[in-house]
Amino acid sequence: MAVRLLLVAALAVALVAGAAETARADGDPASDVLYVSDVFVPYPPPSKATVATLKRNVAAAFAKRYRIKVAVVASPADLGAVPELFNKPTQYAKFLGQELSPIFVGPLVIVMPAGFGIFDGGRPVAAEQAVLNPLEITGKSADALTGTAATAAQRLTAAGALRSKDIRPPQVYTQPARGKRGSTVRLKYSVLDDSERTREVIRISAGRAVKAVLRIPMRSAVYQKPHVVTWRVPKSLKPGTLRFCIVATDPPGNHNAPVCTPLTVR
Repeated sequence: MAVRLLLVAALAVALVAGAAETARADGDPASDVLYVSDVFVPYPPPSKATVATLKRNVAAAFAKRYRIKVAVVASPADLGAVPELFNKPTQYAKFLGQELSPIFVGPLVIVMPAGFGIFDGGRPVAAEQAVLNPLEITGKSADALTGTAATAAQRLTAAGALRSKDIRPPQVYTQPARGKRGSTVRLKYSVLDDSERTREVIRISAGRAVKAVLRIPMRSAVYQKPHVVTWRVPKSLKPGTLRFCIVATDPPGNHNAPVCTPLTVR
């Protein structure tokens, strides 16, 4: 899982830089992109303004403490190795939802020329479906479909239809750190969580002896934006290798097992 997420993170950066075509080489591009992002759009991509509106409406859902991921599929090519699911939005929603289930179990909306699909880990989606049913697909182009997806996200949020229990714990990815006695060390890590908000407890230890406990209050947790926490290394500490261990907790109380990384002090 960790290896896949590192590869996916690199892919997401490439997409932002305009290299979306690379993603289409994967078996199911949306499953990779949506691991670290909330929006998947077709290739060639829609206009920047249309994509920005979709992302803004999805972000508004998270601001209301809801969760949602959206995939816009304009052609069979957007489905990679499963083109047979094109224009079968309900089937593809289930397929993609299962692909994402290790890190996200929540409302997943699919927009295709044939209509909408909605999946929430096998849980009831009647409230979401009631909002989507009156919506019409206004065109088959990438721009039109993405615009429709933006409208769908906005209306789902406004209707309060995205009430879905978060059952997945955060995942933490750390980087080894180095510091000097009497100076400040920077501890870097990323958190992947489908609520996109976590608080963390960081324990710094030398063997079994805990040297510090840092408590980070609830804040935004987006994988592409690593966290940096500083710690003043005591001058009295002996040189050597310590470790810092992180436990992240999301708003519903899900938390990961401690993730520990070396901290070298000289």
